[in-house]
Amino acid sequence: MESVRFAKEEAVRRRDAPVHVKGEEIRSQLRNHSHLYLVDPRLGFNHRTFRFWINRIPAAEEEGMGWKTLGHRHTVEAVLYVLQGKGHSIIDGTRYDWEAGDFISVPMFAWHRHLNTGNEDFIYVAATTGPLSLALGLAVYEDERYPDYWVFGQKSDSALKSLIPGADDTVRIRSTQEMRAPFSSEDALYQQHLRFSAEEEKRRRSSQVLVKGSRIQFEKTLMGRVRYVIDPKAGFLMRVLGTLLAEISPGKRSGAHRHLYEEVNYVLCGEGYTVIEDRRYDWAEGDVLCIPVFSWHQHFNTGDKPARFLVHHSRPLMENLGFMHVEQGESSDE
Repeated sequence: MESVRFAKEEAVRRRDAPVHVKGEEIRSQLRNHSHLYLVDPRLGFNHRTFRFWINRIPAAEEEGMGWKTLGHRHTVEAVLYVLQGKGHSIIDGTRYDWEAGDFISVPMFAWHRHLNTGNEDFIYVAATTGPLSLALGLAVYEDERYPDYWVFGQKSDSALKSLIPGADDTVRIRSTQEMRAPFSSEDALYQQHLRFSAEEEKRRRSSQVLVKGSRIQFEKTLMGRVRYVIDPKAGFLMRVLGTLLAEISPGKRSGAHRHLYEEVNYVLCGEGYTVIEDRRYDWAEGDVLCIPVFSWHQHFNTGDKPARFLVHHSRPLMENLGFMHVEQGESSDE
């Protein structure tokens, strides 16, 4: 009966969970804190796949002061959007220079550091799939400041450089040596299993990392003007997380839809309101909206300037599970 009851009980949890975080509250707390979780299951949100947070790094400093070479890494997908500042990131030994409006996609299990080289605070928002990894029991966070807590990094130099959690040269060499012409279809399938992690590492290393905001252009869709930024279909190796930008002209509305995946919207600029099912939420720059799964939602721009949203979602995960579903209602009037 617990399984039978789950869906209706989940609908109640979605309805009762927090939806709206005001930007003025975020700005107030950020004056006294450098790191704030905005959407997280530990804060009562009914989000299971990713969290959303904001971070502030003072001028001439870096995240995790005390990092010297590696930074940290994790079995978690991460997408950063630069709100303010200028600097660079060192991701698996490669430097990426960024500025306000840019996106940074950190490959799974890549060592990374973010350095503020400008003369103002570096402020960014990030979506990370920690809740999903934790729920699966597969969350690994390794930090160069705490080698006693490393799970894989302490085993060998090759493990320290690998994007494969648990990689070991001996096992990798043995697996490679055992590759041969398969003598059955079952053997061919098993050899695919043996090769998967090495091939996945190649895909991670060839995946895109940086998107310059200055090069983004919007295109019309049923939901309005949209640009898919971080997405498997745009060349990024993302298995769970996707990111897009949406823009609504003054006095216009987005389309209305609902979907079987989680979504968080961050208002980059503009003012207006959103209707989620039968509830209205008025928003302005810096506000956060956590859209409950399979809830009808539509955005309205009531201001005299364009409204722009940063949207993170878990559509790639649901596509990989074969459980993704979207329903379109009213179309945008753009």
